[in-house]
Amino acid sequence: MKIGLIGNYGATNAGDEAILRAILNSHSEHEWVVFSANPKETESELGTKSVALFPLGFRSCTKHGFKKSMKALRSVDAVVLGGGGLMQDEYLFACFLWAWQLFWVKFFSKPYFIYSTGVGPLKTWIGRRLTKWVYQDAVGITVRDASSYNTLHRLGLPDDNVEITADPAFLFKSVEHEQARTPHTYIISLRPWLKYNTKIINIFTNYLLKLKEEKGAKFVFVCMQRIKEHDHRVIDPILKRVNGTLLIPKNYSELLQAMRQAEFAIGMRYHFLIAAILTQTPALAVSYSHKVDSLYKYSVLEPYHLSLADLTEEHLEKKMKRLSVDYNNIKLYQKRRLEDFKELAEKNKEYFDGFIKTLTPSGETVKVSEPNSTREHSRQNNSDNQ
Repeated sequence: MKIGLIGNYGATNAGDEAILRAILNSHSEHEWVVFSANPKETESELGTKSVALFPLGFRSCTKHGFKKSMKALRSVDAVVLGGGGLMQDEYLFACFLWAWQLFWVKFFSKPYFIYSTGVGPLKTWIGRRLTKWVYQDAVGITVRDASSYNTLHRLGLPDDNVEITADPAFLFKSVEHEQARTPHTYIISLRPWLKYNTKIINIFTNYLLKLKEEKGAKFVFVCMQRIKEHDHRVIDPILKRVNGTLLIPKNYSELLQAMRQAEFAIGMRYHFLIAAILTQTPALAVSYSHKVDSLYKYSVLEPYHLSLADLTEEHLEKKMKRLSVDYNNIKLYQKRRLEDFKELAEKNKEYFDGFIKTLTPSGETVKVSEPNSTREHSRQNNSDNQ
């Protein structure tokens, strides 16, 4: 079957590229057309046909145009809106961008499935309205955490059409190389976030200089996104003061390779922290969002979680000392969490295959509900893991 895949691809975000690869690998029996912000790069990297996202704005229209995108959309049997925290109004433009993509999907009456997305925060009326409009006509929906499920519930989406799973990146496959970790090496992912940028820069600069003086620590800074909310805005000022290596991973496998060499990780980016769990690298999560909370809070990893609002040099040092003391236990905790998340991520395959089965030869769809016992089991597992 020929399927269009729409998401935040080709936008220099290593986490979203991990989602893309995981979805394609999980459903390689289908022919895919990826709608990307950089179709040439996406096609070159993956060997999969790619076209531009439907442009939003005059300059984008003149640069890309609609013709190829429309032709590609009309050629597919179904569409997937795939992964990532697409509908959130901290940056309201995102809601308009993804609603615009779905406008054309609905215009051409293409059945669509929403695949393990994050939803929210939604603080504005227009953000909530656009999100409900995007989700309400989906044949099937999976979300990657309980908070996203609850947000859709509050918007009035039918509970029986929304399933809690986990991020596709938990199924990311890479070649593992056995190697010794380098003592006192810290791999770090920071991102700009609204009013907190100066706070992030000052606190991490002071703490890392102290680590360098006391332990001879070495630092690898990971830039997970290079455009829009690009990570350089907070990484570069710190890097100038503490020195270290800057890693801009070409792909998620390169990040995992670097992660396996580090002794500790400190991260804000969601998929950076998933990489730490995948490689069992003891990591402190500095949380700016419910999606980061979903990885650590209400679980055995909660002691290694620090809210951005509570970030101080004292709290950071205290949490990192505990990370060091609990080093070997954390690896076991991460392994346990990974097993739970993988089981949930595998559910995406089941629900997506169920969606495919609803497609008739004429392209029409019939909604098929999962047995209540299966749905409740999935939600209970996720609640236990949060």
